This record gives sequence, structure tokens and C-alpha cells, in this order.
Amino acid sequence: MTPPGSSQARLAEPADRQAFNELVFDIVRTIPSGRVMTYGAIGALIPAPKSLDPLAYRRVRARWVGYAMAACPEDVPWQRVVNAKGQVSPRPGHGPPVQKVLLEEEGVVFGRGDKLYLAALAWSPSRTWLKRRGLIVEGHASPSQV
Repeated sequence: MTPPGSSQARLAEPADRQAFNELVFDIVRTIPSGRVMTYGAIGALIPAPKSLDPLAYRRVRARWVGYAMAACPEDVPWQRVVNAKGQVSPRPGHGPPVQKVLLEEEGVVFGRGDKLYLAALAWSPSRTWLKRRGLIVEGHASPSQV
């Protein structure tokens, strides 16, 4: 088995924007109750489309995840996605107070300034989960090396 970040692993690529959104939703559905992921961490799991320079993709991937989350279906636990500062972000039709309440109902404790301690609460899918969904393909460079 190739370790994450090695030159032997790479993420497969979503075919289009809808495929990107579906990957985002699939990842978010796996976040356990009481845990969170950032927009950027989710985006880092999804490879850049071939039509986009990988460096340019790194600059926009968190925003793309935000766009996907703004249109997510009801079964996606949107409250579990936070910004890189560990804070909640506005959502169409809801606001930070709603997201904070939903997270608190899951046992999440907010610190000073309504920030989350990401070192303790951040979650990431297992390598096995990523492989099962075709997000890791053996034999190529990882996104961090592109």
C-alpha cells in the first residue's frame, strides 16, 4: 500500500462541475457527527480538472467547495464544513447562528471568538475510503507534489 503524499499516489479527476459537486457531497456525508472539515481540506481531496492549471485550482478549490455547499441537497450535513479559521460561514437561507447551534447539538464546543479548535475537531476520510471512491489512483504523483 502506498502512503499518502508519496509519488505513487494521485487523485482521480472529476469530469465536470456537477461531478465535482457530487464528490464534495459524498465527502461531507462521511464527516462524523461532532467533527468538521474545512472547505480547503475538502477541495484538496478532489483533483484539478485537466482544463485547469493545478496551481490555479489550488487558489480556487476552497471557493468551489463553498459554491457546491451553497447548493447542497438536504441530506448533506452542511454544518460540518467550516472555514480555515475554524469559524462558521453564512449559508443561503441560514446564517452562522444556525450552523453554530447545529454543531453544538452534535457536541461541538466553540472557543473564544466562536472559533473551533481544528486540531481536535478536524476530520479526514481514510485512504481506504478515498481509494474505494476512485479518488486515489496508484502510480502517479500526489496533489501535494503537483
